[in-house]
Amino acid sequence: MFQKSQNDEYMELCIHRVKNLYLTWVDEFLDIINQNVDLNIKLKLNDIGCNLGQFWKGLKRRDFVNIDYNGFDNEEIYLDEAKNIFPEVSEKFNFLDITKTTPPQCDITVCSATLEHMEYLQPSLENMLESTDKLFLLRTFLGEFQLKSLRMKKNAKTYYNIHQFSFNEIMLSFEKLGFSSKILRDSYTDSMPSYIGNGIIRTIYIIKGVR
Repeated sequence: MFQKSQNDEYMELCIHRVKNLYLTWVDEFLDIINQNVDLNIKLKLNDIGCNLGQFWKGLKRRDFVNIDYNGFDNEEIYLDEAKNIFPEVSEKFNFLDITKTTPPQCDITVCSATLEHMEYLQPSLENMLESTDKLFLLRTFLGEFQLKSLRMKKNAKTYYNIHQFSFNEIMLSFEKLGFSSKILRDSYTDSMPSYIGNGIIRTIYIIKGVR
């Protein structure tokens, strides 16, 4: 489980963020959605790796009333906390292991800072792409080459993955599933290389896929 690879400070940070901050990537995703789909009709959205419901909070703030939100995570501790913080939509937060299960069909999928922690790119990416009819927004570490690294956090019980995927393999996966794709700059990091720790340097990009 991912949370076992983290420490108590990480969970406290997640709670602080969802209660007090509006994250830049959420607003950037919402802007892209607004520009690429018809929000006058009812649309179903899957939030993969929903954590504590940060994306739902952004939807509510921006009054995207025609978005039927559904959050999925493979960590019960995050889902339980999300249900406590947003009791009005507690039924919208559900367990799903994207490495084993294709999510319910939807119009839009959003996935931020999740895919790079999987052991392998597939079948997780294909499961998300196959279940998406209109727009897929992915925010993850990308570069010219695939890189695999592990990081150990202080006071954590185990290591966790900090993988980088290649532009080529990501774009080919989108193309294979019938998406036209475009790589966008991540507003929060300006898509500049960042030092993660343990000698690991990574760069975040956003990939927009349209069917």
